[in-house]
Amino acid sequence: MTDAATEIRAAAQKLRTLATAAAHEDRTRWEVGYTLGSKSRVVVDNHERPTVLIESWAAHREQVDDYLAAFASPVVGLAVADWLEHEADAIDTVTTHDVAEYPDDDPDEGPQCVDECGACTAERHALAVARAINSAATKEPACTAPTAS
Repeated sequence: MTDAATEIRAAAQKLRTLATAAAHEDRTRWEVGYTLGSKSRVVVDNHERPTVLIESWAAHREQVDDYLAAFASPVVGLAVADWLEHEADAIDTVTTHDVAEYPDDDPDEGPQCVDECGACTAERHALAVARAINSAATKEPACTAPTAS
């Protein structure tokens, strides 16, 4: 098992844990909807009985809502976790690379992959995603309750 595969598997596990916890009552797909009263645009996990309701106040909140519904849904997190695990397995099992060449400056160094190597490219992409997931710190929410003085 390589260090890259270990790092990618850690991200897959973290993402799977978070996505599973975010899927309340097996609701894994979030959608854009509207609140019943004010008809404000929101992201919900169920239109009739939402248990997840995300309201955005960003300047372009329609795009933010669309993004959250498309990519923040637990089903997407589970799919990305599956892909990361697949890539980690491939790193551990792939023994040949697409293109290998001997470096001009040191023929004793042995064959090396060129930039177009599919196996190396897949590993770089998976590592970039894994590092983004692994670096996302889980923080305790700031307490907004008034303090006793």
